[in-house]
Amino acid sequence: MQRSRKTLLIAGGLIVFVIAGALLVYSGFGRGESADSSPIPELLAQAPDDAPTLVFADLAAIRASVFYQQRPDRGPIALPDHDYADFVQSTGFDFEKDLDRVVIASWPSGLAAEKKPTVLIADGRFDRRKIHDYALRRGKLDRQAGHDVFLFPSDTSSTGNPVPGNASGGKSFAGDSSAKQTSWNSVTFVNDHRIAIVEGASIAPLLRHAEVSVAGDTARERAARVAGAAVIAITRVPAIPENYSPGGVQSAQLLNLARSVQWITLAARPEGNDLRVSLEGECQSAADARQLQAALELFRLIGRAGLESSKTRQSMDPATLEVLESILKSADVSASAERVRILVELTPDILKLGEARKPQ
Repeated sequence: MQRSRKTLLIAGGLIVFVIAGALLVYSGFGRGESADSSPIPELLAQAPDDAPTLVFADLAAIRASVFYQQRPDRGPIALPDHDYADFVQSTGFDFEKDLDRVVIASWPSGLAAEKKPTVLIADGRFDRRKIHDYALRRGKLDRQAGHDVFLFPSDTSSTGNPVPGNASGGKSFAGDSSAKQTSWNSVTFVNDHRIAIVEGASIAPLLRHAEVSVAGDTARERAARVAGAAVIAITRVPAIPENYSPGGVQSAQLLNLARSVQWITLAARPEGNDLRVSLEGECQSAADARQLQAALELFRLIGRAGLESSKTRQSMDPATLEVLESILKSADVSASAERVRILVELTPDILKLGEARKPQ
């Protein structure tokens, strides 16, 4: 039992500092910056407002970075499924080369009072004619509010709910629990280099986007704090159940600190050979932030002590051990007002982690 508890504490210390690097995200770019000193990325400003989760990625900047170019495995990324492989073959679009920037706005269950369709907006190089032909072969073409909308089937179900009229040829299966119906994703061109994808058969959620100030939107206000990042991920933290006990460990103090975190911001920016990374949690009060900072520092000390164990050093790959020691040693944990930030400068050695896990 004591050994298991020690292992859990070591793992906890590592997770806090490694997950930020593993997700390749950055926040901060410096200390003491003004919250609204920089404009948010133009594409991010086009996302529907009030989304509790926002993700932005400047893939062109990442591809051009020295950090990315030093990755050991430079082979093509495996295509995720047959449908995407067919899409690439039919349209010539390859997200590794042709997708430059993307933003996703979503309303996950538990984070929003009303579940709204996920919206994705992307900049890149798209062949409109080939996508048009692919849509007619695999889906259908619709006309909505003066826009050509390509409707692609996403899945089938037997809920008995009616399919929207524009996407079902006017047929309705309401009340027929045995009928299988198609769910749709809507794709429309904003211009020759920008497309929007909306969950569902209507692009109305995209058209309802209203121009709002950064200060009027909670997620985008937080995005302004990390303007200039190549990757930004912001989410409101869902409610934590009363009986929550990760790994079987129950601690009222840690649970209360976790519940205090209202928002999490992850982001990343390449700088020279390295990647500057941070994770920021926004607490309910400055006192909670200071307590969380102290807890994270304790986890870091436990993690470093665990890595010094002879058993750990004998069982762990040397490259992985070196990277984890560097992360835990260099990570900076700070608190300012209600915010707690973990800031890490990652060297290309972090890429050894992926190589170390590959079977020999």
